[in-house]
Amino acid sequence: MLKAKNRLGLIFFPAFDWAISPTHPERQERLLYTQDQLIEEGVFDIPGIKEYKPDLATIEDVERTHFCFPDVRSILTESHLVSAGGAIKAARLVMEKREDRAFALVRPPGHHAETATPMGFCFFNNVAIAARHAQKKHGAERVAIIDFDVHHGNGTEAIFYDRADVLTVSIHAHPKRFYPFFWGYENETGRGAGEGFNLNIPMERGTLIKDYCTSLETALLRVSDFKPDVLVLAAGLDIAVDDPFKGFAIATPEFATIGKMIAQIRLPMLVVQEGGYPSPSLGLNLASLLKGLGA
Repeated sequence: MLKAKNRLGLIFFPAFDWAISPTHPERQERLLYTQDQLIEEGVFDIPGIKEYKPDLATIEDVERTHFCFPDVRSILTESHLVSAGGAIKAARLVMEKREDRAFALVRPPGHHAETATPMGFCFFNNVAIAARHAQKKHGAERVAIIDFDVHHGNGTEAIFYDRADVLTVSIHAHPKRFYPFFWGYENETGRGAGEGFNLNIPMERGTLIKDYCTSLETALLRVSDFKPDVLVLAAGLDIAVDDPFKGFAIATPEFATIGKMIAQIRLPMLVVQEGGYPSPSLGLNLASLLKGLGA
């Protein structure tokens, strides 16, 4: 019988009541398509894989990362609290050793949101909130974050730019020609105590798996040198060849290659969904990534 090599918790929240517009690519269908494909692939039936409900993030959870004017409640919706709570649930599962890995399939996404500035489709930074939760509530002294969304994780970078206890790494399409344009360059390495703890790896449009794996290897070596207590992945499936944003050219089977490389890092690992928009292979891409991670 097929069995997961690593215990995996899946947290799912499509945010039925939140959308930028009915036709915008950041809408509930992108996770509903994904869920349907995972069901068809039999992922939820594999022993060792368990589905969990998200937690509800508290105002305190949000305020560890964000400053909102005039206050948090004037900006957030309940969907944002559940989405952030899904990332927190993933952190709890791995930090409490209930699962080896946990994947929060949640929206709204978050990696463009800075401390006090919503950006892109992002209002609150789920990855940063989960990382701070792991530190504050579970005693993680050092957290590493790898963001492999096709867009630079500018919000995550900005939030931790002055800190030496969080390593932030982003592999993304070159900001000379790709959103968010103003950040994501190689010379952004951190500031003050955080100098040397931020790594950007910008790449050209149409990047293929061979060159992508070279950059990922660089990222993973940096994580190994950092020796974190937990690894957080901001998983952007918009690196796929058929994604509407047309950044990179990663084919469905190649997501398994990415997963296998990441799985070499033997750490508690939580994964948070970022980009990845309606396309025929979106769910298959995720299933392939999960297979590579040992699910």
